[in-house]
Amino acid sequence: MSWLWGRKFKIFHYNIDFFCKRSILTERSLDALRRILTGFANPETNRAWTLTGVYGTGKSSFAQFLISACADRENHIRQQALTLLESTLESDSQEYRALSETIPEQGFFRAVVTAQREPLSHTIVRALHRGAEVFWHDMVQSKRPAVARGLVDLKAEIDAGKTIKSRAIPSLVQEVAQAAKTPVLLVVDELGKNLEFVAQNQGQEDLYLLQQLAELPRDSNSQVYLVGLLHQSFADYGERLSSVQRNEWAKIQGRFEDIPFKDSAPQMIRLMGKAIECSGAEKFACAIVNQAEEWFELLPKELTADISPDVVSSTYPLHPIAALVLPELCTQYAQNDRSLFTFLTSAEPYSFNRYLEETQVKGMELPTLKLDRVYDYFIEAVGMGITSRPKLQRWIEVQGLINDVAKTLDADSLRVLKTIGTLNIVTTTGALKATRSLVSLALSNSVEEAENWQRAIDNLLQKGIVTYRRQVDELRIWEGSDFNVDSAVADYLAKQRSPLVELLSEIRPMDPLVAQRHSYLTGTLRYFERRYLDESATLSTLSCLNEDADGLIAYWVSEELPQRVPTKTTDGKPLIVLCAAKLETLRMHSREFAALKHIQHSSELQSDGVARREVRYRLVQAEELLDESLSQAVDVAENRNLCLIQGKPEKIRHVRDLNAQLSQVCDRVYHKTLCLWNEHINRRDLTSQGAKARMELIAAMLEKSALERLGFEGYGPEVSLYDSLLAETRIHQEDGDELGIYPPPDDSGVATVWEAIEDFCLEAKEQQQTLDLLYQRLQAPPYGMKQGAIPVLLTAVLLYHADDVGVYQDGTFIPVLGLEHFELLVRYPERFAVKYFEVIGLRSQVFKELEAIWGKRKPLNKSGVRNATLLTVVKPLFQFAKALPAYTTQTQRLSSEALRVLQALKREQEPDELVFTSLPQACGLPAITTEEGEDANIAKTLRIKLGEALREIQTAYDRLLNDCQTRLYEAFGIRSPETKLREDLRVRASYIGGQSLERRLTSFA
Repeated sequence: MSWLWGRKFKIFHYNIDFFCKRSILTERSLDALRRILTGFANPETNRAWTLTGVYGTGKSSFAQFLISACADRENHIRQQALTLLESTLESDSQEYRALSETIPEQGFFRAVVTAQREPLSHTIVRALHRGAEVFWHDMVQSKRPAVARGLVDLKAEIDAGKTIKSRAIPSLVQEVAQAAKTPVLLVVDELGKNLEFVAQNQGQEDLYLLQQLAELPRDSNSQVYLVGLLHQSFADYGERLSSVQRNEWAKIQGRFEDIPFKDSAPQMIRLMGKAIECSGAEKFACAIVNQAEEWFELLPKELTADISPDVVSSTYPLHPIAALVLPELCTQYAQNDRSLFTFLTSAEPYSFNRYLEETQVKGMELPTLKLDRVYDYFIEAVGMGITSRPKLQRWIEVQGLINDVAKTLDADSLRVLKTIGTLNIVTTTGALKATRSLVSLALSNSVEEAENWQRAIDNLLQKGIVTYRRQVDELRIWEGSDFNVDSAVADYLAKQRSPLVELLSEIRPMDPLVAQRHSYLTGTLRYFERRYLDESATLSTLSCLNEDADGLIAYWVSEELPQRVPTKTTDGKPLIVLCAAKLETLRMHSREFAALKHIQHSSELQSDGVARREVRYRLVQAEELLDESLSQAVDVAENRNLCLIQGKPEKIRHVRDLNAQLSQVCDRVYHKTLCLWNEHINRRDLTSQGAKARMELIAAMLEKSALERLGFEGYGPEVSLYDSLLAETRIHQEDGDELGIYPPPDDSGVATVWEAIEDFCLEAKEQQQTLDLLYQRLQAPPYGMKQGAIPVLLTAVLLYHADDVGVYQDGTFIPVLGLEHFELLVRYPERFAVKYFEVIGLRSQVFKELEAIWGKRKPLNKSGVRNATLLTVVKPLFQFAKALPAYTTQTQRLSSEALRVLQALKREQEPDELVFTSLPQACGLPAITTEEGEDANIAKTLRIKLGEALREIQTAYDRLLNDCQTRLYEAFGIRSPETKLREDLRVRASYIGGQSLERRLTSFA
């Protein structure tokens, strides 16, 4: 049976008035009907059938005919089905009588359904529920049998996402048959979708259910018939299963009688003849018949062996060669009968109907629809549908060559080229190959016209567009390929045995997954790295490969579930393990995609353009299949995959639930993160514009903290950073009458990070702490801060703690921080360190005593937060030591105490160590600590002794000069005042002028 509208026929419908009027019973349909009627008439024979055929062969249309014929006798659709059968076989045929007599008056209980990728039990329940609605449609719900009301409840459970157990289905079907008091006809269209679900989910229960339904007890009062529609055999749906599983599938298929649905080319041509209506063309009937007889005699006998002149004439206005080629094209590159009748009935460009509308008969010459138009139709209408066909390589090459030369050829030459190409696509052997004579005939409306096309063929041969293969007498526009893609794929798969985790990591690495809600609320983009893992990985040693990732989602691609999953990675990031399902399908598609990717870069392929294009097309399809299977494997909603979030199993029912869980994990793990809505600064790597704005902000903080808005004007990026980091957080605020840098309030969004930076600085009491450790602390949980904003907040903390936190570069104390230091610090934080100068208890008293040595000095901190600072004492000491003459730094002509103080000033570089340890010890006093209860007189003693030592050091050079002057006077015996010393010496030297041979003495004179 063929459905003339040429579209996929949905067998959901029970009553369609025009169905039987526009249908034709084909030979294969009659054969299927006879076999099924035998089962209806004899309960001892088969009661389960599968109709197997590729897309468009009329399976669904036949199923609709069968469903209609099994309706009750009062139903007009049954009468139409019988009328259709009568028009084909007459009313006295055995099939007509069997169909009329076998079906009871009330008809069968018709349970019809189109399957989905779901458990078979769900499909059967939906079929029975729909059948009950139709069979008992004239009864109110309360009067219907209990089983009908039960079906309503079961359907509601399925709609609610619940699972129906398979073991309850056989008895349910029997209950329906007993309640209906008539046989049940169960028709499942697209049964292959159930089998695909079984293969993907290893659902052996569904297979067993099929067997149970096929083997239900033979009861005359509750007979059950099962018809399933498949696109391929059971074995093909389970081809990727193990051999043991395939054997089980074969046993189940043995319970069904398989009825193949496939027409031969002659059958399809006769079908076209029946479909084409010739009313209104009576005056041309004789000419059509005569021309058909001429063509029949002229065509090669191999082409006309299974048809007659009547068949040729019935297909007019199709050209006879076009009529012969069309079935082959539809079978090889489209969807069989469906595509054939779509061509005949649709209004698509270049279709048969369009040809009828556009063409007029002039005189008695009979125009025909030729192969070049068929080629145009397939390119226009079928399009990318051809990419999945087995002979794709040949089609691609032919289409590519025609497209390349189309603009350089005249219309007739292009028609010749399309005709040759179409014949090349169909076959290169047999009667339909592109011989010169067949090509000429295919372009002609009459036999006499054929000679005129030889010149066009010669023209294409001279241009080298078409080649003539003399040995086989064939015109050809495709070169062919010596590279067998299928064989290369098979060879690669045989050699390559990489684990699934390695394959996926290489060919399909996963993009990070963003914790959307958490990122939106905090302003910090928080994402999880995603990786594939299996049992070869040690979960206890996992860490994120991307150090900027905030967590790790591990997709477990192994049948063996993980044991003892830790809560976090070794770098402290939260760990989520999601177990994938349907691994066999995923493994199959991954290996095929990897094979094609490998072949794509093969050296053999580089010189074979045809094979290269085929691989490219197949890669697109393989990639789609891989993405689909990967999506299904990790679909937490469909598979109810095991999901371990921080070591605890969680139920994830939808992908939205997973994203919500990511945000909840981030809320728990990064509970001290800052809230900062500025994408210019709240990121790991800044743009050049963002980096420039950050340095301008730091420079303003260092130099203009007492100005309103740090002196910024306008709306530049540096103003945006100031507003979000300092103004809105109230770090830069007015205290009293003075603007400055101060700690942010608790509700500022950055208080936790300020506290972390402050704690880091104040912890460095005994020794320096490098700032790269601070970066690590802030980037790790519970802060999870991005690097961009760290330098700005660090600057603010250092400015606020200018009194008591020292900064070092490469171990050297920096008395005054400048922008040049921060330019280095941003790039190399490991070169900088901080240390906390703790001035409390006795130390504060020491500070006051030492301050008295230099007198009251202006504090370094200009913000007015504190009046005293250790640096106001240390800085003069360093400046004092740096200004000493070279003699003073090396002389030993000092007291031992002064020498020790001088050595301390030369040796020590850390201010607190100098003031509270080295200098007291140099003065013969103990180191001064922060402990309570120490002798308060130590501070005064230190001031006195240190003052004496410093004065001694300071006057050492002056004493040297005085000593030199005294010795000079004594050497020359001079007693005159100092002002006359030079004059006396000049007079004395004049007496030896010209007398001395000593050069140095002469120059002195």
